[in-house]
Parts: sequence; structure tokens; C-alpha cells
Amino acid sequence: MKPFDLTVLLWPATVIFVSTAVVAFKVSRAPAFSLFSGFIKSGIFLGYFGYAFDGTYTFLDDWSYLQGGEELHANGVGVSNLGEHWVLALTIGRGEHFVYYLYNTYAFRLFGVGYYAPVALNVLLTLAIAWIGARLAQREGGFSQRSTRYFFAFLLLHPDILAWSNIMNGKDVLVLLLHVILLFSASLFFRSHVKTALLLAVSVSTVLTFLRFYVPILFAVALMASLILGGGTKGRLRFLGAAIFAAAALTIGELGFQHVLLKVREHFVNPLYGFVRIVLTPIPFNTEKSYAFLDIPALIHWVLMPFVVVGMIQIYRLNTPYWRFFLAYVFVFIGVYAVFGELQGPRHRVQLDYAWAVFQFLGLMTALHSVAKAALQRLPATNNPVGIQS
Repeated sequence: MKPFDLTVLLWPATVIFVSTAVVAFKVSRAPAFSLFSGFIKSGIFLGYFGYAFDGTYTFLDDWSYLQGGEELHANGVGVSNLGEHWVLALTIGRGEHFVYYLYNTYAFRLFGVGYYAPVALNVLLTLAIAWIGARLAQREGGFSQRSTRYFFAFLLLHPDILAWSNIMNGKDVLVLLLHVILLFSASLFFRSHVKTALLLAVSVSTVLTFLRFYVPILFAVALMASLILGGGTKGRLRFLGAAIFAAAALTIGELGFQHVLLKVREHFVNPLYGFVRIVLTPIPFNTEKSYAFLDIPALIHWVLMPFVVVGMIQIYRLNTPYWRFFLAYVFVFIGVYAVFGELQGPRHRVQLDYAWAVFQFLGLMTALHSVAKAALQRLPATNNPVGIQS
């Protein structure tokens, strides 16, 4: 394999640059940062696919998505006529998980047919992840306008999200976005905007049914756990939470639960080993060749681990219904991963990257605040003429 011609990459690179700059400026109101972000996002995409791409960082699934998407594209299949081509979609998706194949067809319509096209679309999805994620942190975490802008930048240029969205044609960035939207619907739910929350959650869960079916079920489990274990939640919301959990259980059904239990037994691993593996995989500079693009992000992930712990403690101290749910959400997913060996690769943790970014950011901000506070306390009185107090 060889890199793509720059002429076919120019259009998606331009769209990435302009979209990033516009969204970044809308949030930050900083022209220099907006242009810088646009250059980073489009530059990585253009540099990789225009000069470095040789198929090293690709997998069998990636090519399956690409080929299936090409077949759907050739048959003119889209959302508007999906019903007419339902059997074809199921056949190409080898079951009900055909959404990402369909996603590839829309990437081809926008940017042309090629491995780079769905990757370009994934890069654009990271703008939505950063924008919605920053707004959610401001809404529930009480972030100031400045902190919200910093967190938006942190998400936009997050090393793990950058790596997964710019290199390979995988569904994980799309799943991450759907996680963030479900978290936003949970925020609406706990603020008693129940109808809007349910409409949003049902819509996203329907898509996930054909993409990664267990995600809505685990969200329902986390919601129920947070409502049972936490206090201070209205009785009406507890009742609705129980109804959502019951609906999720009925959706999977008895046969579905039996199938899940069978799968867990087949792939069961020691939970302690599994917990460490899913949290710390991959080991920096000890990856397989096809995962070497994760070496630097993995190193940063390891370095920031102490801040993750601090961030978790900060969220625990907030003790609001939403943040109790947020912690339950993380521990439910990590708990399932810890016992299910098949889900312990670095790819499955991508869908938790928003939660990890929240922990990392809060931990870093707490540490910086502590350093600044200590520095102020060490200042002599003569050097503190305006009476700054710690």
C-alpha cells in the first residue's frame, strides 16, 4: 500500500481545517487557538494519509467496514431507503451490526471512496465530542467560562482521541460520541427534563443496537445502581429509572441474558488482572506493530494516571445525582471489561475516553490550583500589595 494522492485529500483536509477552526472559535473566542487547532487536526490527517500511510496501522475489521461500505454505496443504500435494502444491510453487516458500514457510505459520498474518507469523518466527530463534552462539564461541574474553554481544548487535542480518530477506520470514535450524548441525556434526566432525555436516549440507543448493543444496557445498569445507592434523588426519577432498567432488561430478553452469561463464561478472566489490563493497556513502547501509533498516547495515559485518581476523588466529593451516575457508569463498564477477556484491548477503552479526560482534567486543575495556592502562601507580605488571600 502507498499514500493517497494529495489531490483527493485536499477536500477532506480543508473541511477538517475550516470546521475545526469555526467550532474552536465559537467555543474559545481565540483566533490563534482556533487556527492552531485547525492546522493540527488537518495537518495530522493530511500528513499521515498523504505521506506516511502504508497499511501498517490497519486491521481486518477496518477493511471489512470499507468493503461493506463500498457495496452499500454502489447499491445506493442510505438511511432514507434502508428499509428497501434491509436484507442486504444485514448480510453485509453479518448480522445486525451494520451501522458503521452505512457510516462508511456517507463518508464516501462526502469525500470520495477510499480508506481516508471514514477517518476524515471520524475527525469531524471529535469536534462534536469536544463541544458537547465541554458543555456537559460546564453544566454539571460548574466550570467557569475559562475552564470550559480549557476543557474543550483538552478534549479536542486529547492524545488518545487524536490517535484513534486520525489513523484507523474504526467505529470507536462514533461509539464515543454516542456515549457523550447518552451522558448528556442523563444530565437532562436528573434535571427533570425527562421527555427530552428519553427521546434523546432512545434515539441513540436504537443506533447502538446496530452498532454495539451492550452499551445502552450497561448505561441502564449504571443508572439503576446510582439511583439505588445514592440519596437525594426524587421519587419520580427513581421510578422512571426503574422503568428504564426494566425496558432494557425486556429488550435483551431471557435468551439474550443466557447468551451474555455464556459469553462471559467463555471469556472470563481474573477480575484483578482484568481491571489492571483494561485500565493500563497498552504498555507504552511495548505494543504490537499495528498498535504502535498508540505508544505516545499510552505513555501520556500512564503519566496522567495519578491525576485520574485525584479527579475521581473530586467528582466523588461533588456528590450530586449526575456525578454519582457518572462514577457508576465508569465502574460498571470497567467492571464488565475486567471479567470479559475479549473486551480488554485498547480499542474498547476508547468509548470511555471522555470519562477519562474528565478525570485527567479535574486532577490536573486540582494539582495546578494547589501549586498556585502554595506559591501564594510563600510570598512575603511586601510582595503581596493587593492583599491576595489563599
